[in-house]
Amino acid sequence: MTAKKIMGIIALVIVGGIGLFALSCDNKNTRTFMWDDQVAELTGKHLDSWLRQAPFDNELKLQEEDKVVLTNAKQVFPFIGRYYNAMEELRTDGTPSDTAIYQQTEVLFKDAVWGDLFVSATLLYNYEEVFLGNSYVETGNTFFGGLDAATDTHSASLHETSVLARKSRYKTGIYWVSANFNRYLLGFYQQGQLVFETVIPLLGTDTLATLNKLKEVSEKLNLNIPEWENASVEQLQTVDGSTSFWIDPFTGIYLGDYMLNDVHLKTGDTPFVQSNTATKGDHYFSYQSPKGMVELYTALGKTTLSEEDFNKENRGMDSYQYHNQYIFYEEGTSEGYVNGTAKTYFKDSQYLEIHYRHPETDSGAKDQVHGILRYIKVRKF
Repeated sequence: MTAKKIMGIIALVIVGGIGLFALSCDNKNTRTFMWDDQVAELTGKHLDSWLRQAPFDNELKLQEEDKVVLTNAKQVFPFIGRYYNAMEELRTDGTPSDTAIYQQTEVLFKDAVWGDLFVSATLLYNYEEVFLGNSYVETGNTFFGGLDAATDTHSASLHETSVLARKSRYKTGIYWVSANFNRYLLGFYQQGQLVFETVIPLLGTDTLATLNKLKEVSEKLNLNIPEWENASVEQLQTVDGSTSFWIDPFTGIYLGDYMLNDVHLKTGDTPFVQSNTATKGDHYFSYQSPKGMVELYTALGKTTLSEEDFNKENRGMDSYQYHNQYIFYEEGTSEGYVNGTAKTYFKDSQYLEIHYRHPETDSGAKDQVHGILRYIKVRKF
């Protein structure tokens, strides 16, 4: 993969297109969405109209009648509209049951003074705290760079400042972003089901002007964020020991092709500790609870069945489903302990087996174990 510099946002208009590819998506008609009263009043229930009140000119129109509009905005801003909940990156696709985003809208500008920038708003079906990542990578876009662009990468790194707040009604932060050899000031704000984000390019070394423009955005959109309004240039120094970025709770095991792990278990937010040398199975995790030792280990088994047939054969067992992955399990008790085995299809005529053991009366240990079984990621390519 090759890192490439992008000169700026480009729009490609295709006349006579059937669909519309723009930086706006929604999942209406799949789940019931209930407006929060304060968010409804703030946005007027029209995200695009609300965002256009931002103090910028030269909007890049993303919707034209009977035309398909494509942009390279995701390559210019690899972090645009990308958030995590406590477990994973939020998605706008997938089944209705596992899609957290109701609507997401970005308005792009090629401002006469500030250049390329955006304002973004995301509506969540339910309130859940979201996080920014400290780095993002986006692949190239073949519409703009030809076939060679498929091997290009475009990255962004985020850095905390001391402007951070986490209140009962909202959370917010101001960050420095480095992306495609440019530097931006990023304003992030979440109020319940609404997530707002904007970036202002740093012109030369005039941090004060960039900060003042960010404050103007807060005012024009009636966000009136106290931490933005009271921020000073001195507070925009990057800080060591970041505290607000997403922390991945998954642990990768079974190293596969391209130095990528094929299996991820959600152990990072549990007491489980992985042993450097597996005493049982291929990968061994354990911890000592007040009621006894809690263990979990993995192994790979062979199967002649396809994934579809494997799932059919085991559908009589208790099970979990995480995205498109089915996890089957069975357990029994012996001498005061619960002993269980879970299995899920892996790849290449193999399945993943997870063995676990915890004290029968330890409900906390049971929750920890099943919190891992419920969310298993398997990479199959």
